[in-house]
Amino acid sequence: MKRSSLIYLGLSVIIGLMLIKPALAQQYRFNYSKLYTQMKNNLEEGHPDVKVAFFFQEHQSSTICRIDKAWMEKDKHYEALAIPPSQELIVPLDDNLRQVGPLVYVDAEQGKVCDFSMVVMTKAPLSKQVSYQQIEHLMPQMSKMLDDLGGMFSSWFSPKVIGLTLEFQDLEQGLLTTSKHQQIEIVAGKARVNLANLEPDELVYLPQPTFRVLPLLDK
Repeated sequence: MKRSSLIYLGLSVIIGLMLIKPALAQQYRFNYSKLYTQMKNNLEEGHPDVKVAFFFQEHQSSTICRIDKAWMEKDKHYEALAIPPSQELIVPLDDNLRQVGPLVYVDAEQGKVCDFSMVVMTKAPLSKQVSYQQIEHLMPQMSKMLDDLGGMFSSWFSPKVIGLTLEFQDLEQGLLTTSKHQQIEIVAGKARVNLANLEPDELVYLPQPTFRVLPLLDK
């Protein structure tokens, strides 16, 4: 399984999580145990600053869709899921729930065609400035998480993590500057920072805290 298919929309592994086509235009239903299989990787060693996260993204633009409501059901039991401002779908990681096997329902933003997306991202945003060493520290963690998700042989044929993709909210275009007077373009809210283009003592200055920090893959 290619690492790129684990990060961007249309992931075959994620499509497999959906039990049925939504009965309503933007209602989705998932088996908790399938989500649990992916979430449990967050407990594995080797990537303390990186996690697997779930989002819904607009099909055409890849912008994040709003989650209007999310909940779990099993027989007569019902539990609402809190949605943070980031619109990340956060489901409790609980082995007892896995054994019970509730269904997870999500009502995504009406008026948009939204895809379910699993991403590998940092647990905390980056702000103010990012050093060469910070990027260098995060890259092997992201690589390890991608390998864990992809299975035993994924590292044999998967793209290499070569840096970070910095995503910003409400900042579609612009430039990042570095302490060595380089410029890194922000396109569609994303700045792609290749570690090979930086010097070991170089800093990348950020105009605002990141929304998400994803791997940059060598394609």
